Amino acid sequence: MKLTVLVIIALVLSAPAAYRDPYVTIPEDVEVRAGETAHIEVIIEHVQTTMWNLRVYVDTNQIDNQFLQRLDIPHDGENPIHFDEEISVGTPVSAVIEIQVAANSPAGEVRIPIIAAGAKGPCMKGCEPFLVQKSANLVIKRQDPKLALMLPETTFEAHPGENIAVEVQLRNYSAVTAHIESLEAVPDAGLTVLKQTVPGQVAPGDTGYVNLTVVTKDAAPGTYLVHVKVVYRDQIQNRFTDSKTVYITLLEKETPVSSTPPVTSNPTPEPTSEPENPEKYQYFLAGMVTGAGTFGAAVMFGLFLKKHRPTT
Repeated sequence: MKLTVLVIIALVLSAPAAYRDPYVTIPEDVEVRAGETAHIEVIIEHVQTTMWNLRVYVDTNQIDNQFLQRLDIPHDGENPIHFDEEISVGTPVSAVIEIQVAANSPAGEVRIPIIAAGAKGPCMKGCEPFLVQKSANLVIKRQDPKLALMLPETTFEAHPGENIAVEVQLRNYSAVTAHIESLEAVPDAGLTVLKQTVPGQVAPGDTGYVNLTVVTKDAAPGTYLVHVKVVYRDQIQNRFTDSKTVYITLLEKETPVSSTPPVTSNPTPEPTSEPENPEKYQYFLAGMVTGAGTFGAAVMFGLFLKKHRPTT
C-alpha cells in the first residue's frame, strides 16, 4: 500500500504542470478615417511561466469581405509578428498591428480578430501550446472635404456700362484635399459674367482665389443678382456644394452740368418821367408873382410921369 502511494506521488510530480493561457490585452474600439492607417497595440503577458515562439496576427478569414477588400493588413496568418526568443514569466511584450484603410472605404465598423499563439511552460521551447483570440472593433469614419465659398464684398453700386470686379475665395477647412469640379456664376438677364481660370483643387488649410468680372453694358438701371456656386468632391467622387449671392444696383446716369453760364438778354429799360419837384414849382409861382408886380408898378409909374409932365 505504501509503495502504491509513493508511485502515484512520483507520477504526479513528474507530470508537466498545467498553466493557464497568457493575458492578452487590446483596445475595444479603434477609430480611423478612410485613407489613413489604424494602429492596434496588443500586449501579451504570462504571470505563471515562460512563453516561447510567440506569434501575433490578424485572422483575415473572419473579416467580412465587403471591408476586407478595402483593408491592407500586412500581419495576417502567413506573416505574423514573431517573437522567437524566450519571454520570461511576468514580462509583458507589445505587438502593434497596422491596418491601412483605403480612401474609398465606406464608413462603418469592422470586427478585427487578433490571434496570440505560442508555447508555454518551463520546458525548452515550451511544454504545451496556447492560442488566445481577442477582437477589436475598427470604426471607419469618412473624411469629407469642407470647402467654404466666401465673398469679401457682396453689395455693389455702379452705372450701366461700368464693369464690376467680384473676388471669390474658396477656403478649405478640412484635413483632406477638395477637388473643384465647377464654379458657376449665374447672373440676372442683362448682365454678363466673365471669370478667370478656376483652380483644380484646394489643399487642406489653403484658399483658392477666382476673380469675376460683371459686364453691365446691356443692363438698364435697377437691381440685379448674381448667384455663385461651387461644386467640389472628395477622392471617391462624392460631391458637395456651397453658394453665395452678389447684389448689384445700377444707378441712373446723371445729366452733366455745363460750366458755361447761360446767356440772358437784358431788356432796354423804359424811360421814366421824374416827378416834378414841388419846391421848384413854388419858386416858379413866386417868380411870376414878383415879375407881375414889378411890371404893374412900372406901368403906373409911367402914367404918373405922363400926367405930370410940364407943358411948354
